Amino acid sequence: MKHKFLHLQSLVSVALCIIMAMTFTGCSDNDEEPTGDELTSIIVGVWAQDGDNDIFVVNANGTGEVYGSPELYEQKKDGASFVWTYKDGWVKAGIAGVQEEEMRAESVSKNKIVWRRYDKEASTDDGYEKDAFGYYELWIWERYTK
Repeated sequence: MKHKFLHLQSLVSVALCIIMAMTFTGCSDNDEEPTGDELTSIIVGVWAQDGDNDIFVVNANGTGEVYGSPELYEQKKDGASFVWTYKDGWVKAGIAGVQEEEMRAESVSKNKIVWRRYDKEASTDDGYEKDAFGYYELWIWERYTK
């Protein structure tokens, strides 16, 4: 049960980090991509994490709530509150000081965000990729529409 709670906390933290990163991360030369101001509005909302049942509610004021399943979200039951910040392209999110996630946005659209979630204890042996910032895994968020 403790492992499941920590996993939920990790997801919430990552979601928050992603939201912050997306808000201020510059875009490519593609005119179809949102500007920095648009990113702030894109991140705010309800997101489902691909490959997991978690639902993230991201608020513009730097707070949010994560639920372990769509059913719990619909019932507004057993959610965990989190806070998030953005600085220099990094989104950092955490649940009441228990766990903090560090993320950078890999790609962003109005209905999908791909995050690089960094793990200081990971390695390529664990299946993680590596870039100039460290080892990461991809987290895919899609706008929750139910």
